[in-house]
Amino acid sequence: MSLPHAIIGLLSYMPMTGYDLKKFFNDSINFFWSAQMSQIYRELKILEEKGFVSSQEEIGDKGPNKRIYFVTEQGVSHLKEWLSDVPERIDEDNRNAFLLRVMLLSKLGAEEMYQQIQTRLKKYKKDLKELQSVEEKLKYYLQKTGKEEDLIYWKITLNRGFHDVKSHIEWAEESLNDLKKVLKKK
Repeated sequence: MSLPHAIIGLLSYMPMTGYDLKKFFNDSINFFWSAQMSQIYRELKILEEKGFVSSQEEIGDKGPNKRIYFVTEQGVSHLKEWLSDVPERIDEDNRNAFLLRVMLLSKLGAEEMYQQIQTRLKKYKKDLKELQSVEEKLKYYLQKTGKEEDLIYWKITLNRGFHDVKSHIEWAEESLNDLKKVLKKK
């Protein structure tokens, strides 16, 4: 997946400012695809130059004017073409710096590994709470966009996130139990 396709896809739900897009990213798909504000604005500019999105300035009532972005028919066509053209191999993230560290932690010992996995377990539990928050926000966003019929697609994606995080929690808890046995022997 690429950021331009994510932006076109999200804009296909409703017109948004760059700030709105960032909030939408954070509230909905951040568990598998994140973007920085600077990346979003850079991509919006490129997408507009290609004709995949258009924008118009909206006069601000209380603050500065806002630039609202809309997906164009050309953008929708481009997105549909990309979605239909499934490559033989779609990579999911296969680099995991944390697991590399875990594998090499034998250089520092079981105590250090225990501490790092314990810290990671706390992060995984926090991730699970954030996914639960995303689940609550999905209905709101889909109602706001008038696309409630898309809920099943979003829920299937979210369920994958739940499975991933729950498996990480299970792995961390098992690892901590194994390390406790090693540490008791010392």
